[in-house]
Amino acid sequence: MKRISGLLLAIVSLVVVLSACSGGTSITDDEQSGGEGEATEGSKDVTIWFHYTGKQQEEFLSLIDEYNESQDQYEVEGEYVPFADVKKQLSVGVAGGTLPDMALMDVVDNAAFAEQGVLEDITSKVEEWGEIDNFYEGPVESATYDGKYYGLPVGSNALGLFYNEDLLKEAGIEEPPTTWDELKEDAKALTNDDTKGFAVSAVKSEEGAFQFYPFLRSAGADYDSLDSEGAVEAMTLLTDMIEEGSMGSDVVNATQDDLARQFAAGKLAMMVNGPWNIERLKEESPDMNFSISQIPKDEQFASVLGGENLTIIKGGNVDGAFDFLTWFLEPDRHETFTYETGVFPARKDVLENSDHWTEDPYLNGFVPIMDGAVPRGPSPQWPEISESIQIAIQESLTGTKSPEEALDKAAESVSETVDE
Repeated sequence: MKRISGLLLAIVSLVVVLSACSGGTSITDDEQSGGEGEATEGSKDVTIWFHYTGKQQEEFLSLIDEYNESQDQYEVEGEYVPFADVKKQLSVGVAGGTLPDMALMDVVDNAAFAEQGVLEDITSKVEEWGEIDNFYEGPVESATYDGKYYGLPVGSNALGLFYNEDLLKEAGIEEPPTTWDELKEDAKALTNDDTKGFAVSAVKSEEGAFQFYPFLRSAGADYDSLDSEGAVEAMTLLTDMIEEGSMGSDVVNATQDDLARQFAAGKLAMMVNGPWNIERLKEESPDMNFSISQIPKDEQFASVLGGENLTIIKGGNVDGAFDFLTWFLEPDRHETFTYETGVFPARKDVLENSDHWTEDPYLNGFVPIMDGAVPRGPSPQWPEISESIQIAIQESLTGTKSPEEALDKAAESVSETVDE
């Protein structure tokens, strides 16, 4: 109850500040919505806040138009909210009673808004729908809280090992590494004056936590066991490679986009990255031969999910929202939308039965990775948990603290956060 009261107080305070700063026009301009012109009173039955841009926005709005033309029971309107503002606007909407019927949100935010009571529990509708077993377990888990469904996954991605085939061959390495020992050995062999053998993004942001998570999970640890032997071994692996010189110390300031640029320029032989950077690599270095495989393992192969869930707001037009959601996730439509927008389907049956991903020379490397990818958390306190992990990464990789010391501190911080 203390946490809920504190949350409400924080939301009210945020409303006051934002009202003074924003003028209240950030998501209501007609040019940002999916409708054309002004709507007559009551004609928009389902409103969706989305943060898609570019090709994703174009395809999403086109599908909204298609849905509206396909039936006359519900009318859907899409309203663009910038990704950085989604959580802020939802918090403002809670206090002001101006929430939409649906909201697209990052997978790590789903549990937090479910706990706050913002999202509708759609468990009975999902079970009646009968399609959930066709989805990957990881994406579905990201849309659940306390054993109930508070949304459905609509697009996913994961992390894999990118490797330069030519550089591996020059170093006498026939196959990419599959274990941590092989990773350390190969990274050392691939390192020279011009090239580092391996890199992860260890920047102090969600990207750093995102990239560390596969190593954490591979060692049998998780965010609630940061002081375990497995977690320490995962962090030690990365600090060892920096000390050996096969991974640059600058990774603590390098984003995933930075790694992609270094890889394209031949400055990295191997890196952890996601499918969103494939097109960039092909454009910036068209002659480079690269492939993607599982991130090397300790106990088991592991990866981490990114992507979005579509959620239904509590008290809104639940029936209309769920009708659009299930229409949007029908196999053929889901296949087209995800492939055309460069992400992976959350539906396992779509990914496994489509030629789009299995026959693509780069994307096919992610097909087995998606099968074992897990969400970060999921936890309502993920932002605070992630920050503790980020600090531990920074402290360990800069040598400020030993991996054990840094992770002990992080574990204590996470424990306090979860127990509040």
